[in-house]
Amino acid sequence: MSIKLFTNELSAVYDDSLRQMLISDFEIIQDAINEMLDNQLIIKRQQSDIKETQTTIESKIRVQDENMHELVNILTKYDVPIQIVNGKVVETEEGE
Repeated sequence: MSIKLFTNELSAVYDDSLRQMLISDFEIIQDAINEMLDNQLIIKRQQSDIKETQTTIESKIRVQDENMHELVNILTKYDVPIQIVNGKVVETEEGE
């Protein structure tokens, strides 16, 4: 996305040096605005990529937690002294 300012449309009523200074200033402003707009697009794309990565990671963590709970449930059925405490799988003493 870019913006084109009318830099060469200034009336010749002004003296030529002032006209040239204003044209130069407008061109500098135009370049700065266009750079900001380009950076804004890049930032939006990066934010989208970060959100997508975050969603993927959260999904993988959920699946991992579900698998861990299922594994602990299976092992418990076979009298393996194991349980989840504070999100960690720990071995328990017999009879706990």
